[in-house]
Amino acid sequence: MKRLRVAIETQFAVGAATGLGVYASGLVEALRGGDAVDVIELADTRFDVWRFDRRILWDQVRAPLLAARARADVVHFTGGTLPLLASRRRVLTLHDLVWKRNANRGRPYVRWYFGALQPSLARRADAIVADTEAAGDDIAEGLGIDRTRISVGGVGVDRGFFDLSRSPDTRPFALAVGTIEERKDIATAVRALSRVPDLRLVVAGPFTPYVDEVRKTAASCGVADRVEILGFVDRSRLLDLYSRAALLVFPSRYEGFGLPPVQALACGLPVAAARIAPVCEVLGDCAWYAMPGDDAAFARAFETILGGGSEVAARTALGRVQATIHTWDRVAGRITEVYVKVASL
Repeated sequence: MKRLRVAIETQFAVGAATGLGVYASGLVEALRGGDAVDVIELADTRFDVWRFDRRILWDQVRAPLLAARARADVVHFTGGTLPLLASRRRVLTLHDLVWKRNANRGRPYVRWYFGALQPSLARRADAIVADTEAAGDDIAEGLGIDRTRISVGGVGVDRGFFDLSRSPDTRPFALAVGTIEERKDIATAVRALSRVPDLRLVVAGPFTPYVDEVRKTAASCGVADRVEILGFVDRSRLLDLYSRAALLVFPSRYEGFGLPPVQALACGLPVAAARIAPVCEVLGDCAWYAMPGDDAAFARAFETILGGGSEVAARTALGRVQATIHTWDRVAGRITEVYVKVASL
């Protein structure tokens, strides 16, 4: 089979890479390890896409210009956004409809761009890739398109999490990982913490204005001294946190996948997570679930995990097996099939 020339947007891996960057870089590395695709990266270190004006410039000017120069068989936009003007044979990874679903706050122009304009552009993609079946269903309903137009690619877990040796701190802490934004609902984790004496909460992820609400909640609950908000951390420090935590808490109200809890499963870290469809799909029976916003239920999950015992050990062991489903090689294989279909259009 002829190797395909695929241009892949990796701009989100530049600088403080969040989930978008992890996805792009993990996919590219796996594709380069195979024999079906020649990868051309679309990135420019001069752009800070976490500033809204620069994001618009990237989406609508720089990315399509780099894509045109690549002369690729297929162009893959990985950040959930498309240019107004771009060639055919476009694949779009749409992780979620967070702005269309009003799961985050933002200025009106930000909500319009991500929540109105971009969903309309997404309908023009030659193929859409979602992270889970549940996210695919949500995207199809939200965009008003046929579900068959959406493929499920998944997200892989870095090998480093599987190889991690854990040594939990003697002063236990719950770890929360991800951008500190409204939909992640860290405030619920803080309220749950207030019900569990001697447990700490460590939060790792880029700040948004929502961090102020988290701090206010910690102060009002009387646990400010037990909450540590680190901001963005690099990979080595993140792995260290996973190695020392007693549990990972993932109270998010809206997701397309939920990578941090899958990373936790991979290294044998117990997970307390919100019972939402995409998260349940990827974690299966390997986590302790609570309904979104139910701090009392999260607190009970914390106490169960901290209590240890055979059930906790068994569920954690099962989680390691569950995590092996989510490898970058499998993701790359599924997405390569999408490239082949789009290249034939």
